[in-house]
Amino acid sequence: MKNTKYLMQYFKTLLTVSFLLSIQVIRAQVTIVPLPKSVKTTTESFKLKPDTKIYYQSGLHQEAELLAAALSPATGYDFTIKEASAAPSGIFLQKARLGEQNREAYELEVNKSLVSIKGNTGSGLFYGIQSLLQLLPPAVYSRERQKNVAWQIPGVKISDSPEYPWRGMMLDVGRYFFSTEYVKRFIDMMAMYKMNTLHFHLTDDNGWRIEIKKYPKLTEVGAWRGKNEKRNGGYYTQDDIRDIVAYAAARNVEVIPEIEMPAHAMAAIAAYPHLGCTGQQFEVPDNQYISKEIFCAGKHSTFDFLQDVLTEVFGLFPSHYIHIGGDEANYERWKSCPDCQNLKKELNLKNESELQVYMNRRIQAFTKKYNRTIVGWDEIIEDGLKEKAVGMVWHNPDKALKAVEMGHDVVFSLTKFLYFDMAENAIPGEVQMANWVGLVPMEKTYQLNLMPAGIEAKHKNQVLGASATIWSDQFNHGTLLREFVPLNENRSEKYSDYMTLPRLSALAEVVWTAKSKQDWADFQKRMSGHYARYQHAGYGFRLPQPVLANSVKTNDGYQVTLKNVVDNAEIRYTVDGTYPNPYSQIYTGPFSVKSLNDFKAIIVLNRSQYSLPLFVPDENEKFKKYGTLAGKWTPETVTGKNFNPLTLDLTGKIDASGSYKITFLYTTGGTKLEIKSVELYKNGQKVAEDVHDGAAGGEHTGNVYQFKVPQFETGAKYEIKAMVRGDIDNNSSGAVMIKKD
Repeated sequence: MKNTKYLMQYFKTLLTVSFLLSIQVIRAQVTIVPLPKSVKTTTESFKLKPDTKIYYQSGLHQEAELLAAALSPATGYDFTIKEASAAPSGIFLQKARLGEQNREAYELEVNKSLVSIKGNTGSGLFYGIQSLLQLLPPAVYSRERQKNVAWQIPGVKISDSPEYPWRGMMLDVGRYFFSTEYVKRFIDMMAMYKMNTLHFHLTDDNGWRIEIKKYPKLTEVGAWRGKNEKRNGGYYTQDDIRDIVAYAAARNVEVIPEIEMPAHAMAAIAAYPHLGCTGQQFEVPDNQYISKEIFCAGKHSTFDFLQDVLTEVFGLFPSHYIHIGGDEANYERWKSCPDCQNLKKELNLKNESELQVYMNRRIQAFTKKYNRTIVGWDEIIEDGLKEKAVGMVWHNPDKALKAVEMGHDVVFSLTKFLYFDMAENAIPGEVQMANWVGLVPMEKTYQLNLMPAGIEAKHKNQVLGASATIWSDQFNHGTLLREFVPLNENRSEKYSDYMTLPRLSALAEVVWTAKSKQDWADFQKRMSGHYARYQHAGYGFRLPQPVLANSVKTNDGYQVTLKNVVDNAEIRYTVDGTYPNPYSQIYTGPFSVKSLNDFKAIIVLNRSQYSLPLFVPDENEKFKKYGTLAGKWTPETVTGKNFNPLTLDLTGKIDASGSYKITFLYTTGGTKLEIKSVELYKNGQKVAEDVHDGAAGGEHTGNVYQFKVPQFETGAKYEIKAMVRGDIDNNSSGAVMIKKD
């Protein structure tokens, strides 16, 4: 009897442990991004089978077809879709008036016999489908049949809706043309994470990408740049645009076109020279820079042209919004243009910036006739706009408060958080990216605050959301990223993917999930399984590095413990200072190294997809008070007797106008560094200098150099040239630090 009692207790304990383990397994599968408002798990699960049917209420045939099209390739099942008012089993899509009033709200409930998705609208249903796909194994995103996969969906009840209505991405096709097929794939990436606004940057100095019937030269001339074998470009026909807009609408993505004005207009002016102030014939520029050539504000013909263009654009894009750019206008031509100056005098304007306000107001009045709201970069947020507009705040965060106080709406596109053409890390081996903002790591994106101080509760509804940018101007600089058409490399598409993913996922959670529920550590855990989803979907992406979990000092050096942050991936490492590869030693547990600088490690998802290396930098912590590292000097960069230039790139480290200090700090070697002068260059032109004798090593004397940056220019390349030598020989190394006063 006693043994029976113990035996019953043993089985009871075993069952309890098994139950708890099953709950943990199920919860581990619920890794949805962005995080839903409410997720409740159960012990039940639903298994997709060849005979699983998809039922839908009247009016939801499109959503049912999209679901079947998403599930069929990987499972190999030919799903039957059928209209019905109710469904006892299978998958059932239905519209329902949910307690949540948001039009994009949905509820997803899974038990062993039924998957039920309810939405206030078709949009909500579509998002319920995206959450359903994320509950399935990553292989569901494959376009080819995947064998030996258990298509199990964990039991859940999810109630969800977004925090913000504008969840956007900007794709720059003006500077570099992307195919219609790629634009659709970009929309798929967005829809996967419930992003709903594609800001379509269609025109810029380097290209005009949309067919306008009334002005054929816009695409005959303005869509192409370069000559002979270097000629490249392209444009979307009006049928292409209709195709893209319809494809996006089916996935609840609104496409907002951007027609830049008055600046970034060189492609249009090259096609029709009378649109500029000088009437001079130009070619479409091959490289990206801030041009002096802008639309002439003093000619009525300019406005006739813009209104004709916008009329055709409105016929193609049903969006309520039209983006007019408005940024980075150089007024030099307006200042010397008789037409612009006559208009300025006629309107009694004080300066050329008021002339741009006049232009914005005139365009705004025209767009109002078509029931459109203008959107512009934060430069349009000035006194004078009579109607409500949307300010896309990219450069000056203070413009957000000014905009809402003036009655406008705001979308955040802040450079330091959302410019995805910036590198995530300065790791050696990172692909070529822009660097004038500095680094934009995924964690920084996740830290974006859409309700900064000053925007009170009464203005909350005026903050529509956020939009990240994929600028493509890197393709205009040199040949490194250019595609070789005969080889059909598609380098631009993989590069764009790499910039986009996984940072898009971080932004998706920022704009969908309540700030109080956002947690970086939890987000990283949920993201660990999403890299395999990218892989199966065929997207390019950036894998994160391994994490240095611990390093313990020992008698012989250090014991190192690493952490893998990617599911179904390996860590490979080296301990001799060399860079690891997918065939290096596999990490199975803590290992020993003499110096932390000796080891490097990568995450390997497959033989062709692996991360940049994790390594421990050797920068001296005591230098932090002198600012950030601008660069180093080594024996290879220093001569003995003669002064020679030491050139360091400061792009990204100089990020505003003002005073800066450059400090030379000796670290190792038997010789001190002598400095004669430091010159600052912007885009190759000297803009400042500090000439005096200094030395670093032994006693540091005069080793600090100061200069002022008079007019900071976004996108400009900044560098210093320091005239240096070793006092005896070149046996000297050190760090050069930069700090803004």
